[in-house]
Amino acid sequence: MAQQVINIGTAANDGSGDPLRTAFDKANDNFSELYAAGAAGSNLDLSNNDVGVKSSDTNGGIRLVPNGAGIVSVQDNSVTIAVAKTPAASIGADGDTMGMVAWDASYIYVCTADYDGSTAIWKRSAIATW
Repeated sequence: MAQQVINIGTAANDGSGDPLRTAFDKANDNFSELYAAGAAGSNLDLSNNDVGVKSSDTNGGIRLVPNGAGIVSVQDNSVTIAVAKTPAASIGADGDTMGMVAWDASYIYVCTADYDGSTAIWKRSAIATW
């Protein structure tokens, strides 16, 4: 449904706007559509301060994409990644994209290009002990 704009007339109480019943009918329709879509649309679930992909989107991912030259920023003193994706080889695998980070017990890996099937795209750095 397209947004229904309430006609408020050209001046207060001039009689040219929507009648009260029509105005509230439009308001109800607009809010019903928003509530049906959920807080972030139909693919994301926002609850208990968690953002997750709904179960209807099996194995779906979440991408934070800035507008134009904007950046995605995490305002905290640390970021925890709960699941590691350790590259099996320096070649990588289908779905690996530039900027991915992975690790194992000895190394931190950074993916330097999108996987193309032939190029070694993962670079590694030894993990130093503190």
